Amino acid sequence: MGADREVGPFRKAASRNKRAKIFLWGDSGVGKTTLGLQFPGIVILDLEGGTDLYGDSFCFDVLQASTADEVMRGVDWLCTGSHGYKTLMVDPITVYWDALQYKWSDIFLKRNQGSKGFKHEFYDLQPRDWMTLKAEFKELIRKLISLDMNVIVTARQKALYADSGFMKKIGETFDGEKSLPYLFDTIVRMYRDEKGRFVGECLKDRANKLPRGEFECSFQVFDAAYGLSGREPVTSLSGAADSEQRARIQEACRLLRVSDANLNRRLADYGAKSIDELSADAAATIIKKLEVALRSSSQGDLGGSQEI
Repeated sequence: MGADREVGPFRKAASRNKRAKIFLWGDSGVGKTTLGLQFPGIVILDLEGGTDLYGDSFCFDVLQASTADEVMRGVDWLCTGSHGYKTLMVDPITVYWDALQYKWSDIFLKRNQGSKGFKHEFYDLQPRDWMTLKAEFKELIRKLISLDMNVIVTARQKALYADSGFMKKIGETFDGEKSLPYLFDTIVRMYRDEKGRFVGECLKDRANKLPRGEFECSFQVFDAAYGLSGREPVTSLSGAADSEQRARIQEACRLLRVSDANLNRRLADYGAKSIDELSADAAATIIKKLEVALRSSSQGDLGGSQEI
């Protein structure tokens, strides 16, 4: 069958650049809001006043929302396209999910006085009630995904407990509606490591644009992946790093006096055991970091082995 042939409603598949749809979650103070504020043309749906202290440091517009309906109205307006915004951040979706439960608890309290959930002054959501909440929640997410904008949704972190045993903590997870991981192309958990650095762990990346495993969670990494500054993004389909890229990394590491152990740890973050195993996109990201370090150094007089 010819490569350009069309059969019924089907067409030949082709790759296309999509807007970034990113879900960030982590504890407070790990840089979720600060990262989002660096995205271009940003507008914030702020549900907990997290942007109050950033007005002098970043250029952004904000809608301070306290109810689920205010959030939906803001997204509906953005869906009209009659604006110049490029990025929307919902910060955090945790509060929206709580507000949605409050909205429908109040509605059911007035509407379903014969229900088992009716307690005179408050209402316990019943199993079938959750279908209504989840339908509205997924309608909001559907609109976010369909926006011709980059979308960043943040969530708080909470403890993850084992199904068996009494309150046995087994880790951390996001605080929000359970289907969130299935609805976004990219999921990153953010935290601070033992050195206080802002770190991300890529849990899902359909386009394979971000580094695998742990990585330095900076705007520059996302810019390199998605081309947010107006240039073409680095593609993970570009194959292995070429000889020029490998040579630039080696020379920069020599000038910065980067130890072999440090370099090997950084390579492992990108799924490589050696420079020869680096992909072209990972090499490009590392080169950018090394070039920033070189520019900030004092004419190469670094006085000791450097961390990258």
